[in-house]
Amino acid sequence: MGVTTNEPEGMAMMHENPDFLEHCYRRVLVKLGFSVEHAAVVARCVSDGDRNGKLTQGMGVFEIPVLLARTGTLDVTAVPEVVDEGPSWLVIDGHRSSGQWAVTMATEAAIAKARSHAIAIAFVRDFNDAGAFGTYVRMAAREQMMAIATNNSLPLVSPWGAMENVLSGAPFAAAAPGKEHPPIVCDIQAIEVHDGDLSEAYFADRRLPGPFLVDPETGELTDDPAPYFKQMEDYGRISDCEAPSVFGSPRLYALNLFTEMLAGIINPGARLSPEIPGPPSYWLTPRDEALTGGACVIVIDPSHWMPDTEAGRKSDKLTEAVKGAKRRPGVGEILLPGERGWRAMKSNAPVKILSVHWASFVQIVESVGLTINSLRAEFAAGSQSFAADSIANHH
Repeated sequence: MGVTTNEPEGMAMMHENPDFLEHCYRRVLVKLGFSVEHAAVVARCVSDGDRNGKLTQGMGVFEIPVLLARTGTLDVTAVPEVVDEGPSWLVIDGHRSSGQWAVTMATEAAIAKARSHAIAIAFVRDFNDAGAFGTYVRMAAREQMMAIATNNSLPLVSPWGAMENVLSGAPFAAAAPGKEHPPIVCDIQAIEVHDGDLSEAYFADRRLPGPFLVDPETGELTDDPAPYFKQMEDYGRISDCEAPSVFGSPRLYALNLFTEMLAGIINPGARLSPEIPGPPSYWLTPRDEALTGGACVIVIDPSHWMPDTEAGRKSDKLTEAVKGAKRRPGVGEILLPGERGWRAMKSNAPVKILSVHWASFVQIVESVGLTINSLRAEFAAGSQSFAADSIANHH
């Protein structure tokens, strides 16, 4: 059973077996009409968020494909397909499928093309939320390649100096392979706070890390989401906020626009973030358009111009220099981006999930005619083979 604890930041947490959670995700998705293959891909990507400590991109993000499948906005019968391609590029149309399936297919195809042509770029359009983008760049790092990946979204942040959400809550991820050390994985959001951050702060009754909201009437900046937060019934993460969000620096503003260049501007047939309807509650009713405008995955195979393991060796050298730097008082270890998550995946230890996300998840499970207890018994009966398959997938 999951054990509830209180973390220092005041959020009630649970610890659960990640293999069990992945099993639950698969079973729920199949009940919602996903094919076995499609359900397995989405479950694996969501589980990757859990295993990497992404509280709003693991179980927290699972609400999104469930919501969109229920409304029909996500077409559970659709299969993403390559609609155009050249030797080193391709375009995938998701046909309103899940982002997890469409972007996974794009990444796999880009890896294959990079193996032959050194560099490949894959564009994706007409797909729904794809979760944490570190999932996809790690796929390339495991093949001793480098990758960059991003997508856009409905408007979740104001341009610098504005007070109206126009730009996306874009993820930006990059990874370089390691040799003896883990790969270096940068998996960030090109926005100060997205809807998941706001719901996390609201349920914890705490302030944001900075004045990243702007009062829609006065234009004054604030770090308190409570007066503006609009919780949606039956959901623990998906939410509206009446106060637009803002950037904390022009540098992040520039990075956000860079992600739009990749995901939208040079992506054929993709929509730009300002062209995607919002706020999140807009998607509570059926739509004949996908939640996301476009995505881009770039994969680079350095073995075309250096020995196979040279990039990994140089990555290790950089890692050792960073970790060997003189530490400030009280710092026990210097960690590189992605290192803690990589260790957690290797150990397959219990993962942290927010109790509010668990409560929403239990409702989802019961809404499709399953129970946590029945799923736990089912998982225990076949856990050995499932765990072996899961560890192979995540390593």
